[in-house]
Amino acid sequence: YSGCLLMAEVQDTEIPQATLSPRSAQMAQETEQQFQEAMSKAEPASKVLKSLLPHEKKLVEQGHLHNITHRGSTSVWLSTSSTHPLQGQTTVYRPMGDKEVQFLVEKGLLPDTQPYQAIIEGPVGRWYATKYLNGQKRTDTHPSTVVEFVCPCELIEQLKGIQFKAEDGAISMGLGNKAGGGLPLFNNSIEQGETTWRVVHVKHPLKKKK
Repeated sequence: YSGCLLMAEVQDTEIPQATLSPRSAQMAQETEQQFQEAMSKAEPASKVLKSLLPHEKKLVEQGHLHNITHRGSTSVWLSTSSTHPLQGQTTVYRPMGDKEVQFLVEKGLLPDTQPYQAIIEGPVGRWYATKYLNGQKRTDTHPSTVVEFVCPCELIEQLKGIQFKAEDGAISMGLGNKAGGGLPLFNNSIEQGETTWRVVHVKHPLKKKK
């Protein structure tokens, strides 16, 4: 994925959207199709609200997250469409545990408690990050949430220049002190309003009826 390098002219918009590479475009389309299909088959949202954290419940009630929990599931699943970045922007994704997400919700920044703290670029990055929620990949932080960040391309290219890793076709950058150490740069971009974030995927155990 290289939204930083490939640009497209899009009519009727002030700022053109970034162009996705063929693989990323296909991945984005497949992710959206899977989301729409899952949403059409989901149980009523009212059945899962009690299993959600306060910020998750609020996002569902505001329409920013959608219930995709299927009948018989032992977990609550929430999701939403990915952002298509504008020219000069790219997206990165991070799978997070509840404590890290709560810090982000309360402080608006990422904590400095994670030694590696990888962010993964583009639609392939969202696919890769979601693996930690569906059990295909594991880490001791027990991720429950995928967070999407829309960032300036310049920032992501700077972080790649410090440290990056390619795995399964995904490009990740480590922000933690045992990786690239780019967390101050990333948090500063959030503080300056240049980078924005939102929750795009959630998995939690479904609370049983008493």
